[in-house]
Amino acid sequence: MKEIIPYTKEIVFNTKVASINSISLEHEEKVFDGEVAGDFIIFGDYKAHNDTTETENFKYRLPFTTILPDNILKDSIKVDIENFTYELSEEDVLKVKIDFCVMGDEIEEERFKDLPDPSSIDEDRVLFEEPLFNEDLDKEIDEFLATKEEDKKIDSLEQEEVTKEEKNEKDLSIEDEHIETVDEYVTYHIHIVKESETIESIIKLYDTNLETIKLYNEIDKLKTGDKLVIPEYVDD
Repeated sequence: MKEIIPYTKEIVFNTKVASINSISLEHEEKVFDGEVAGDFIIFGDYKAHNDTTETENFKYRLPFTTILPDNILKDSIKVDIENFTYELSEEDVLKVKIDFCVMGDEIEEERFKDLPDPSSIDEDRVLFEEPLFNEDLDKEIDEFLATKEEDKKIDSLEQEEVTKEEKNEKDLSIEDEHIETVDEYVTYHIHIVKESETIESIIKLYDTNLETIKLYNEIDKLKTGDKLVIPEYVDD
């Protein structure tokens, strides 16, 4: 036997939801006499606003139950997910659609005759002798969400480093642009003062003036071997 069962549920968030970043589906169930009952576990993260990189984690348990035919072996029952889709129907409502299938082996006719009459079963019986809550599965999901939270912090730090890098590159680009603009109109000469030279002879050599020399150099104690920066301005 294989039966596909559609399941639809609307999940109402505590905050507005702009977009779902990631979503996962797990399931856990127990098989009872005559039915299967359990939980779908929906978890992931979302953005509350489109203009932010911050995300929030979410996790919801959605209970489900389905009736089993009387001629199905209880120990052979399996539940699997056939299809899973979702959509944001409102700012805070996530609508999920799950098609799950229940599979099991049918009891042979002779064995089926020996089973008790279903009508003799007490309808007021307690279906859940123990909670369906699975601590191991929830622990795994919480660890998964914690890992995603750590990844978001790392991504945030990496993005911050990238932003700083881009800013530094931009600043260097501006400086380069400034230098290129200046170099297009000015050539700088490095002159080493010789023993017989004076400031007047150097000015005459480069066809410049004392004010320009003083603008780039300290010439109060000029001596042999000193280096002078001498700009040569070129008309555009």
